[in-house]
Amino acid sequence: MALIKQWLTRLRNHQAPVTPWAAQRLDEAMHWLGNAEQRPDWLAFSTHPNGFIREVAVRTLRDQPSPSALAALIERLNDWVPQVRDLARQGLDDYLSPAHVQTWLLVLEPLMALASRYRADHNPTLRQVRQLLEAPEARDAVHAHFLTRQGRAARYLFELLLEQSFDRQALLTDALAHRELTVRLAAVAASQRLPNGQALELLEQALPHQGAKVRVCVIRALLPLLEQPQPLLRQALLDSARSIRRLARWAAPAQDVDPHALLLERQANVLPEVKREWLGILGLAAELEVQLQPRWVTAATRSRYPSVRQAVIRQLGESHSPELLAALDDPADSVFLAAANQLNSLPWASLQARLDAKLDKDWHELSDQRRQALMGLRPQWQQVAYLLTRMTAEPTAGTYWAQQISRWCEQQYRAVDPTTGSATRAQLIEQLRGLVSAGLVSRAEFARVAT
Repeated sequence: MALIKQWLTRLRNHQAPVTPWAAQRLDEAMHWLGNAEQRPDWLAFSTHPNGFIREVAVRTLRDQPSPSALAALIERLNDWVPQVRDLARQGLDDYLSPAHVQTWLLVLEPLMALASRYRADHNPTLRQVRQLLEAPEARDAVHAHFLTRQGRAARYLFELLLEQSFDRQALLTDALAHRELTVRLAAVAASQRLPNGQALELLEQALPHQGAKVRVCVIRALLPLLEQPQPLLRQALLDSARSIRRLARWAAPAQDVDPHALLLERQANVLPEVKREWLGILGLAAELEVQLQPRWVTAATRSRYPSVRQAVIRQLGESHSPELLAALDDPADSVFLAAANQLNSLPWASLQARLDAKLDKDWHELSDQRRQALMGLRPQWQQVAYLLTRMTAEPTAGTYWAQQISRWCEQQYRAVDPTTGSATRAQLIEQLRGLVSAGLVSRAEFARVAT
């Protein structure tokens, strides 16, 4: 601290002309140093608005080597004060040795961020660090860090390791099992540059253990390498991921693989036991617009997996209205909403009795979302007709039903209902007018539907 104060004092007494603003900032730095603790937080002060204080911090951090000090020096390489930048650059020179490889590996994020900062030319620094990390003696440390990092740091280390001339197959084996998705995708692309035999071995080993985004890339890379790609295509056609099925359907004609025949063949076998198998079969059937056999539909609607029940419900039409209506009691909202969406395309007359019974029985137990979805299946004037019927049937709950009717009126902008005849609409309007006269519905709300 004493040496720093002496340096600031010499700077203050320097005979070169100093602007009033610079003199003020220098006085601020002297005052700050006078009040500073014996062990101030130099990392925090390296970002201080006062350039003199940042310079003091950089000078101090140069003599306190650590990963956090190195990160602060990297940040100051882009400082808006040239003297601070120069000091930070000098401080970094002490780290450009094999002894500090581990330290550099701990500050990859600020180092990579430096590449997109342009207050000075940082390319020489970035090249020097890259050469240090590419050195043979650094290879084991770099590889160990690569296995544990994520995001940009993992991609940076993978690219760095890939450029070195050593066992690429071992590196790609690790990369294809890496937890970072973008590294796995890059590894698939890099595997294709290996000799066919090595690439085939790597990709076949990686295929069962990947998510859909990687699997589709692996399959695309495998197809030209396989002498007999038909088994892979048959497997891919029944994959649970839509992107993989699409790729397989695109490639199937060139390999004489018939998706329709495959689906029929699969239905002749035992029912699936796991969710992924169910989703693959249901997905292919939907894309081919093929109706599954009745025993498969029944089994799928009774599956313990909500996603399987939802997938099969989405494929059912008017001929399966009992299954669709039964799905309205499903505990999973996704299945319920899928059933409501399918029922919305069916004739209202075929649904009225069952929907009325459902609403009569469960109105108060239903969630708002489900209640609104069921009411949405009714033509608009049939909605208020139902509410008026319930109000008449339950006079003791008249206030509650009047509130529901008022809410319905508020939600109307223009009631378009080709199902309800004009005579019925006129009767409903008269009933609503009676509620207005009784003060149960406001005139403004009534006016929204009466016109």
